[in-house]
Amino acid sequence: AAMLSQTIMQSILQVKKSADAKHIFIELAMDKELQVSHDANWLGEAIYNMLENSVKYSPFDSVIRVLAIQNEMYTQICISDSGIGIAEGEEGQIFQRFYRGKETDGQPGFGLGLYLSREIVLMHGGFVKARRKKPGLEISIFLP
Repeated sequence: AAMLSQTIMQSILQVKKSADAKHIFIELAMDKELQVSHDANWLGEAIYNMLENSVKYSPFDSVIRVLAIQNEMYTQICISDSGIGIAEGEEGQIFQRFYRGKETDGQPGFGLGLYLSREIVLMHGGFVKARRKKPGLEISIFLP
């Protein structure tokens, strides 16, 4: 099993440049020894897509929190931002193919990032969940 912490760190590094450009700080908290059998490239891509989304829709000088914890049933990777968030009722829709949130006006994108992330997580036998915050969005990946 690849170390999940490595996979997460790698994804954070990939978005660091665009985060730095907006003075967005990515805060990481995780259980050190996260052992989850996963494909580092694919899962890394899923986490990267979610982080990239957070950076894209977050304001300058904000914080994106990444939390990874393990319990008896699941390993949860939670990405939380204080960006534009989603409208009520969009929690399930944002993972659909080509879906663009009502709030995304003028932002480039095809609505594929979160869809692909979800597909990758499903391939790993897991699931994803979105939760609205005020402001912002919290997206969690649950892996068996």
